[in-house]
Amino acid sequence: MPEPKGPSEFVEAAYHLEDEASTVEFYRKWAEDYDHQMLDELGYTSPTKIAQRLGAHLPSTGAAVFDIGCGTGLTCVYLAQKGYSNLDGIDLSPEMIRVAEQRGIYRELLVGDVNQALERDDASYDGVISSGTFTHGHVGPQPLDEIFRILKTGGILACTVHEDLWEALGFRAKFEQLVDHGVASCLERKMDSFYRDAPPEGLFCVYQKSVS
Repeated sequence: MPEPKGPSEFVEAAYHLEDEASTVEFYRKWAEDYDHQMLDELGYTSPTKIAQRLGAHLPSTGAAVFDIGCGTGLTCVYLAQKGYSNLDGIDLSPEMIRVAEQRGIYRELLVGDVNQALERDDASYDGVISSGTFTHGHVGPQPLDEIFRILKTGGILACTVHEDLWEALGFRAKFEQLVDHGVASCLERKMDSFYRDAPPEGLFCVYQKSVS
């Protein structure tokens, strides 16, 4: 499988983390400086771009939204600024969750592994959003079944997937399976850049849970 490429040595290091323990330790050290490095130094635009796409398809600010791999909360900053208030999130790193909590924009935050069953009720969310989680290669397409389980009928998933992982980790095949089985329909899937003034690096995907 080709290794995803990042814009800095620090992001490259994140792409090469091999297990849960090393991932948690890496983000423990990075949590306090994450926003500065990603936004100010690297021009990380992916969180805002994917949030704009979710908002375009889920305009009600009363919508319940679950942020997969929420990190420090960058993905939901745009939504909160637009008035969305029913925002929940999950991340593997307790330190990243702590930073996200300090923003005061989330209703509930969970420390957890998105490769495991999500402790959420069936059909409990109008939207699910994720930026960067399907980027490093630590998380494959397996969580998609759980994501569509917790989405309400007609609910929206907006997520990014690194181009190098789309075929190699089976994202394309899994999304096609979900569409073929009548679970989801594709509303948008376009290549775009994750960073300001950078070439397109991944797919920005918007899928809707089909009416059963």
